Amino acid sequence: MKYVIIFISGYLIGAISPSYFLGKILKGIDIREHGGHSAGTLNTLHVLGLFPAIITAFYDLTKGLIVALLACYIGIPYPYNFLFAYIAVLGHIFPFYLKFRGGQGAATAIGVILYFLAVFMKRGIFPLDALIVLTILVLVVFYITKNGEVIGISTIPVLTFFSLYFAQGSPESLIFSLFTLHILGVNFYNVKRKGLKLKEETIERIKWSRFFARPFAILLIIIYFLTSRKTILLLSGSVALFFLVLDLVRLSRRGINEMIMKSLHFVFKTKEEHTFSSMTHFMVAAFLSFALFPREIACASVLFPIFGDMFAKLFGMEFGRLKILEKTFEGTLAYVTFSLLAGYIYHLFVGLSFYIIIAGTIAAALAEIAPWKMDDNLSGALISGTVMSLFFIL
Repeated sequence: MKYVIIFISGYLIGAISPSYFLGKILKGIDIREHGGHSAGTLNTLHVLGLFPAIITAFYDLTKGLIVALLACYIGIPYPYNFLFAYIAVLGHIFPFYLKFRGGQGAATAIGVILYFLAVFMKRGIFPLDALIVLTILVLVVFYITKNGEVIGISTIPVLTFFSLYFAQGSPESLIFSLFTLHILGVNFYNVKRKGLKLKEETIERIKWSRFFARPFAILLIIIYFLTSRKTILLLSGSVALFFLVLDLVRLSRRGINEMIMKSLHFVFKTKEEHTFSSMTHFMVAAFLSFALFPREIACASVLFPIFGDMFAKLFGMEFGRLKILEKTFEGTLAYVTFSLLAGYIYHLFVGLSFYIIIAGTIAAALAEIAPWKMDDNLSGALISGTVMSLFFIL
């Protein structure tokens, strides 16, 4: 009976929409038919004013907590009582008196997320440096894109990972993930609903086969930690030699070059027609890093070009506004941010000092925007590896 009570109560608490009732009381309108056509806080602010928006925000953020508190009161222990907070989210989305057409439940989910974050921070489960890295990610993506959906899609998976890692897969972290994944789903839904997509220029310029294949290079790092230095040198050297020979053959014969560039146009960039490909530069850089630097530093130096360059291209081409030499400020900022994020996660598993990671990130980013002719896939790894080695010695 207590489960029946909490299901019904949770749904009714979640179904109450302050903005809808305030719209009816104050102006005699259905707020969903005005402004941004939603019953959310921002639309309430625009249509009804500040005070109704404050009431709406406060109740929408706390309704999940109210249901969790009620569940605890009737005997459902913590943290499982917060599972019933999701009933409030569903009530918010499907209110019976609005023909089951409510909001998206994002504010209610955020309220629960903030509560768990406060609990994690109080217990020392969620360290300050992780919160700083996450905050940098949010601020940078906000500055570059000015788009809430992109911010959510970029940061929610990181937040979910942090909770699962630091809380060690506890019931709290799993329940926390339920609400973060709800927010992620809302963001993807809004992207589809609003018809958001990349610019045609970005779609045409990025070689998507290489873009999505780049993260698989992290297998080199995993293999190195699972095997030996001899094995990784043999593997990376063989792959580097393959790409090097392919480029030498391609560049030595015009007919072969034209045939390869035409048949593999989805792999090679137009600017690589008369020079070595960035795939060759990257694999040579990986081989040299594995040969020259200690394992932890070598793998970190390879990590930066994998993720930094990947997101620098995407954000730079799509949102780049300010030019820095041949790059954009936005692309460089994305390079630093996602390299730092990848480096921080790497530091959690390997134990390499985060200060060394920061130094390597900055060095790799500077190498990426430097005006010299050396490919940044090569220079970024070698320069960051050298800088991190110096910091490691000191």
